[in-house]
Amino acid sequence: MNQVFMNLLANAIDALEESNYGWSFNDIKVNPNQITIHTALTEDNNHVLIWIQDNGVGVSADVQQKMFDHLFTTKPMGKGTGLGLSIAYQAIAQKHQGSLEVNSVLEKGSEFIITIPLY
Repeated sequence: MNQVFMNLLANAIDALEESNYGWSFNDIKVNPNQITIHTALTEDNNHVLIWIQDNGVGVSADVQQKMFDHLFTTKPMGKGTGLGLSIAYQAIAQKHQGSLEVNSVLEKGSEFIITIPLY
């Protein structure tokens, strides 16, 4: 799970850095970068929910459909391997029998939702 969180947070940080391009200090001050993490139990108390949200650049619906694919990356050459999100997805789905979902809106940010059963 540590690697899952590390990959999701590293991607959120990259999205925030990218969202700052072309912005002045005052623009950033008015709309500061933010990563939010929420946790909760489902109503039936059988699963843990973890939301990791950022207010970065967001991703298109087309990218959302491919982002968990092995070796898929939107990052420039030398910056990303295309392994982080596929490893995170496999760890959650296969090792923990959970799910990893994404909701994102361009120019608004992204939200990753992890659902893991309690054992």
